[in-house]
Amino acid sequence: MKRKRKRASGRRLWNLWLKLVDVLEAREKVAGVLQQRMIKQSLMTRMVTRARRNSVFDRGTADGSSRKPPFTLKGDFYIMYQDETEELINYREIAVLAIVPVVVGILIVASWALAYWQIGPYFLNSGFALVATLFGGFLRFLGGFKDIYNRKITVNVFVTVALIATVAVGEFRAAAIIVFIMAVAGALESYTLDKTRRSLRNLLDLSPKMAVIRREGAEVTILASEVQVGEVVIVRPGERIPVDGIVVAGAGSVNQAPITGESMPVEKFKGSEVFSGTLNETGFLEIRTNKTGEDTTLAKIVHLVEEAQNTKAPIQNIADRFTTWFLPTVLVIAVIGYFTSGDIRVAVSILLVACPCAFAIATPTAVTAGIANLARRGVLVKGGVFLELAGKLNRLLIDKTGTFTFGRPKVEEVVGFGTISENHVLRLAAIAEKFSEHPLAKAVMGISKKRGIEIPDPDEFNSEAGMGVSAVYGDKKILVGKDEFLRGKGISLGEDIERTVLGQTEQGRTAILVTNSMKVIGLIGISDEIRPETSQAIASLKAMGIQSITMLTGDNQRVAQSVAGQIGVDNFQAELLPAQKQQVVKELQEEGHLVGMIGDGINDAPALALADVGVAMGAAGTDAAIETANVTLMNDDLSGVVDFVYMSKKVLRRIKLNIFFSIIYNAVGLLLGSLGLLSPVLAVIFQEAGCITVVFSSTLLLWAKTNPLRDKG
Repeated sequence: MKRKRKRASGRRLWNLWLKLVDVLEAREKVAGVLQQRMIKQSLMTRMVTRARRNSVFDRGTADGSSRKPPFTLKGDFYIMYQDETEELINYREIAVLAIVPVVVGILIVASWALAYWQIGPYFLNSGFALVATLFGGFLRFLGGFKDIYNRKITVNVFVTVALIATVAVGEFRAAAIIVFIMAVAGALESYTLDKTRRSLRNLLDLSPKMAVIRREGAEVTILASEVQVGEVVIVRPGERIPVDGIVVAGAGSVNQAPITGESMPVEKFKGSEVFSGTLNETGFLEIRTNKTGEDTTLAKIVHLVEEAQNTKAPIQNIADRFTTWFLPTVLVIAVIGYFTSGDIRVAVSILLVACPCAFAIATPTAVTAGIANLARRGVLVKGGVFLELAGKLNRLLIDKTGTFTFGRPKVEEVVGFGTISENHVLRLAAIAEKFSEHPLAKAVMGISKKRGIEIPDPDEFNSEAGMGVSAVYGDKKILVGKDEFLRGKGISLGEDIERTVLGQTEQGRTAILVTNSMKVIGLIGISDEIRPETSQAIASLKAMGIQSITMLTGDNQRVAQSVAGQIGVDNFQAELLPAQKQQVVKELQEEGHLVGMIGDGINDAPALALADVGVAMGAAGTDAAIETANVTLMNDDLSGVVDFVYMSKKVLRRIKLNIFFSIIYNAVGLLLGSLGLLSPVLAVIFQEAGCITVVFSSTLLLWAKTNPLRDKG
């Protein structure tokens, strides 16, 4: 029994050491710089959990089913992939990081106590300090020797040389204190950076672990991960939705802020699309599952943000180039310092104080925080490069339909010529349009039904794409379409009708004419309603320095001019096909401009792909839009573009501030170290304080406002 206990204790210590090495190696991966681990691995984080083989999970579920458990058995351990372990792992990681300074600190205190009270021989207290140095600096030494072997000058080389030199001159306790300070600073930085990481992970926590489904007429509670596509999930008031799907029964008010960033709940009813992780505030919903697990919109958002946080912004190249010449220069200065002062501690201080950690993390920490901030607001940025470019855009192209407007045609006016009533015009138009799938036809059908007009089926129906429709109902031959369509059929409009058509187009409406037996009997004015936030968004973008904003549309010149005047854009280009929109982007780029393109991500795909920064609006649940664009707005709100551009500029300013601070800080440290005013211990305190300051500065971006005009309002 005792042997088993010893074996178990030994195994626990060994696993703890392996965990410690794994964590520290990840943190010191790049040139000795503390590297933030922004959920680099999969959504289902791996955790090793001790469990007995005779667990209930081995025996299956209580009802005798052989459902696959959410883990894999390996040896004496269960490798679990459940996302509910994520937060536990996170705190364990921080706890493991805290072990190093605690152990090193205890050894330092023991060394000091032995020396102070003169207990035991000299080598005993020195031995405690040396063990502390080796334990706390093990991975630094390992990395340093590897870099020396590979003929690279890195921060690890600096620290290794400095610690060896400190030990060589007999300053064992000073070396241990240096390692202790580095370990404490590392734990503080990890804790601070973890706030950024946790802000993204909190999105995953929104998705419930259990789901209630309807099977064979009964309600069954199962793991959300086991819900199959096509199954009906039941969601009651106050519960979060566990899957992506379509409402098949019931109605409710759903808060979908985690997906779209909308502050107000959205009404859902039969046929509405809903997303995993959103909150059903009121009402009872039955949802047919479309996507589960990592296929849901919420999971894709987190995946995209993870990838984006791990990409370099172009400005990071400045830091990389700086480091390549800065480190050899510092090495030369340290050698000069040693020969001029004759004191090895001066050289050690120079090496320690000049480590460019703060400079190296100035960019990635700011980019990571900025991307996480935007993700919470429903703006997904695919990489730091696009966050940087957005702040430098000088030309912005915006497609009208679905961005400036709702993309839902609405009947604004019905005109009957002569003695013809409005309802008669609508009835004939609706009969002709009944089998049409065109958005304008749906607008006509919608208002006709709203007015209670009976709409029988036509006897004959024919549609001419992009022009109009013709139908026969009894003895009536009906044509519905634009004026060009009627002229092509040999119908003369007359001056009065043409003036009426012109008046509609000048108001930004599409004029649809209705004829009966080759005679024009009326007109229907249809418009695409402009989004209420559009004008303010355009004004905000101009105020942020975008020199020219151009509206692109397939509508005619008059409609385009009317809409452009209402929303305040500088220019517009009308009657464009998708390929022509792409050509507009290309021409501006050839003139040397940085071009942004905003569209719905579907018919604008060619232009979005070609633009320097492509932004797709209303992309929630639209895989094509998420894949095509560099930036996706999960909400149908143009103010998301303002959020994106404003945050881009804010991140760039913070990066420049961080870099400037780091350069000045390093220069002051080098000067003080060269003059012998910094001991090795003070040098490392000085250097680590700079790193922590930069991390804290970047972390503040997590809570930064992104749209000052909207926030004031």
